[in-house]
Amino acid sequence: MNILQLNTTLKELKVIYAICLVFIVVVSAAFYFNLDALAALPLVFAAIYLCIYRTVFYMLLLCFLIPFSLFFKDIGGGLGLSLPTEPMIWLLFSFFFLHLIMNGKINMKLFKIPIVAFLTLNLVWMVLSAFASSMPLVSLKYTLARFWFVMVFFFFLLKAFENPTIIRKFLTYLLYGTVIVVLITLFKHAKEDFERGWGYDIMKPFFEEHTMYSAYISFFIPIALLFATRGQYFNFNGFYRSLFLGIFIVLCVGIIFSFTRASWLSLIAASVFYIFIKFKISFKTIIFALLFIVSIGFLKQDDILYSLEKNKQGSADDLESHAQSVSNITTDPSNLERVNRWECAILMFKERPIFGFGPGTYTFQYAPFQRPESLTLISTNTGDLGNTHSEYFNALSEMGLIGFISWVGLFLSSIYVALSLIYNQNNENWVKSLATAVLLGLFTYYIHAFLNNFTDFDKIAAPFWGFLSILTILKLKYENIKPNSI
Repeated sequence: MNILQLNTTLKELKVIYAICLVFIVVVSAAFYFNLDALAALPLVFAAIYLCIYRTVFYMLLLCFLIPFSLFFKDIGGGLGLSLPTEPMIWLLFSFFFLHLIMNGKINMKLFKIPIVAFLTLNLVWMVLSAFASSMPLVSLKYTLARFWFVMVFFFFLLKAFENPTIIRKFLTYLLYGTVIVVLITLFKHAKEDFERGWGYDIMKPFFEEHTMYSAYISFFIPIALLFATRGQYFNFNGFYRSLFLGIFIVLCVGIIFSFTRASWLSLIAASVFYIFIKFKISFKTIIFALLFIVSIGFLKQDDILYSLEKNKQGSADDLESHAQSVSNITTDPSNLERVNRWECAILMFKERPIFGFGPGTYTFQYAPFQRPESLTLISTNTGDLGNTHSEYFNALSEMGLIGFISWVGLFLSSIYVALSLIYNQNNENWVKSLATAVLLGLFTYYIHAFLNNFTDFDKIAAPFWGFLSILTILKLKYENIKPNSI
């Protein structure tokens, strides 16, 4: 069976029509007899059929639905679930895993690509950390979730992206779903005169909070701009390029009225990084500059803290004052609580530096590490107000030093791979342009990840692992090669 088939045969169309007919009959009967559970059965059977026989379409449908998914915090046993996307992900994960067992062959060239090497290290160490976890059952659930996200949005897409057309379809389906959700949110917000207070919750029920909403949108701003300005590389005509320009504008407005300081900062940083790319600043230079900044920050930490403590600007309704409050660690409760969580993560790392407390355990374990002088008005011991608020500190506290190194290595290796594609003059324009946009999308999250951690949610996992998969396939298959079309 070709799981990457794109075209539908006449026989398959007949089956699809038959499924639609059965669906209508069963749903009608279910509503007539008040059997709500029965109404879901045709959807289940349709999903199974599409997953097996129209796998790529199933994946694209999943991508379109991701921004619309609804998260239920507790469905039993303390588990959360995003519907309808997570059951769809489980189904595709199961099918693809069985397909690999029966037909798959490991391409050893993959492990020569740094992204895959660090990803493998991260997954292996996550399993080891789960075995050594302070809460084994919690870590097992978390590790399984990471595996099905990686298998579906990285490895399955890596196989699918062997057809370059699917890269374009993956990005456009995500974009279309995203812009609809942003338009709905902006329409609701406009009724409230775009007041900041409404900006924190107006994106519900699609997103639980404004920080995840803005982090998600930020991934796609460089992609929309790429398709608008260089759409000819991807066979988009003038109409579609204008459409993507409109999408770009809508996404930018969505970011502004999310009132999320981390995303504003991440987009500014990505713009600066784009200037580095235009000047062809090497990866080594970027690493040296990063190490220099970190060293200066460490040596001058007292002066920096003193300067930050002088900033008393809190969150405000006007954009300029709200932006200034990002560095207020004296009176802003949100910033103070982040510092509290980071301090807890560092103390947890010091106690268990090798394996950490186990994947997914920070929320349940950090409370005893809170110091009285660091507690804020929104501090809690119940673990119901977010996690570490940093991908980096989260990895450090839950998976120890090697887990932290593998996570940072994954981020840095994606920059290295992307720059090698962009700076290679032998690559086609579409490869260099796509690598640039994907890298900038990822870069927004790398900056955002200092202040939040969302990769264990499907909405962030899809673009995050999918973008890494794009960079990997570009390096593996499309470097120095001109495909027929994309």
